[in-house]
Amino acid sequence: MLDEKITLCLTIGRRPDLLQRTLESMARLPRLPVLAVNDFGDEETNAVFREMCPHGRLIEPGRHLGHHGAVDLMYSEVKTPYIFHGEDDWLFSRTDFLQDALSLLHLDPLISGVCFRATKDIPLSDADRALVTRELRGDISIERMEAVHEQWYGFSFNPHLAKKSLWEELGGFSQFKKERHISRFLRAEGRYVAFLIPEACRHIGDGQSNTSGQDSLFRRFKKWMRGIKRAD
Repeated sequence: MLDEKITLCLTIGRRPDLLQRTLESMARLPRLPVLAVNDFGDEETNAVFREMCPHGRLIEPGRHLGHHGAVDLMYSEVKTPYIFHGEDDWLFSRTDFLQDALSLLHLDPLISGVCFRATKDIPLSDADRALVTRELRGDISIERMEAVHEQWYGFSFNPHLAKKSLWEELGGFSQFKKERHISRFLRAEGRYVAFLIPEACRHIGDGQSNTSGQDSLFRRFKKWMRGIKRAD
């Protein structure tokens, strides 16, 4: 039974409208244990989760931990061998993908996670898109994207299925500053993300960051400064 193998883990916060759309699109998933962590603590988002996932468990850290710390806290509560990691801004077009994802993880131990997002949803140049390869694992089609970038596509927090043991082997995510550092570490071990074909979800959160306006302004300033340095 899938509910004995997989826990759905959701990072949520400050986007109750997107969370509602995401959960509505996931409504036909098999019944799974559900955990969610709201690192921002807003009650509007918590209320949506409680209403739409009455069987789920909401983890409230009590203080802002940062993304990796919040995920580590949530994963520490998982009792199943597999984790279906999700976020609050993805629209699912199908919900029959978990068995194929499990099969892929069994077939190839170098797969760090089976990602469900559409690769067409990823902004790439025509030249980079030509580097995306399609392969078969048994009778299941996947796409691989390691050739596109030397650091990315060894790991992703986009919706995916992974073994809990991967997180345990890493010693948690908090030791890594950013997602790309996790990806780079796993790439060095020969691990990669397998993108399931056909895809199951697309991103709907563009332009709706869950960080504060001040944080967003600071990031734009840093990008501007980097542009000046490159020009120099």
